[in-house]
Amino acid sequence: MNTPFHPVPRICPRPSGKIRQPSPAPPWTLPAATGSSHAPSRNVECFACRRRTAVPVTAVSARCSHCSAYIKLDDITLHSRTHRTKVQTCGCVTVQANADLKGLHIECRDLILNGKASGDLLCSGVCKIKADQHISGTLRARRLTVEKKTAVLVTGGVHVENAWIQGTLEGALTAEGTVTIHRHAKFLGDITARRLVIEEGGIHQGSLTRLS
Repeated sequence: MNTPFHPVPRICPRPSGKIRQPSPAPPWTLPAATGSSHAPSRNVECFACRRRTAVPVTAVSARCSHCSAYIKLDDITLHSRTHRTKVQTCGCVTVQANADLKGLHIECRDLILNGKASGDLLCSGVCKIKADQHISGTLRARRLTVEKKTAVLVTGGVHVENAWIQGTLEGALTAEGTVTIHRHAKFLGDITARRLVIEEGGIHQGSLTRLS
């Protein structure tokens, strides 16, 4: 009489077979996002309602979150053949060296004058003047820089937070902060400012009114 066969299961301390390791991610795969998923943003001022709204730093245009007006954000270059007289952008405006533009109305973040531009100029950032100018209008900026060997005449007045004069500037200047007249630089006109610094060799011809 045959004895019944009862198989006994075999138990191994390690799993049999080869365990496949996960393949590495390809080099073009972007790393996983960490922290907040929101893109970096900056605040810009709407030209229509004058209220500030947040926009992505990489955007070239946007809509105001308050009045839905269109806001231009890209940089603009004005050359000698430019026919436009009104420019509004939250980017940088550059006037080329061969340009001689008149009757302008510019509102921008930063303004660089390599050529001549006359009119009302308003920039919320830095205004750099690198060429001789006769500006028949007002000039407003957070910081004004008149570079060396540059003569600038502003008939409508200059309103800034701080001014760095390395060339010659003529007009009426109002500064909420400091006006610095560098060595061999010259300012011709009345100054209203919180602080005036004149380096040795600098010249100021006009009155001074100090803000408290």
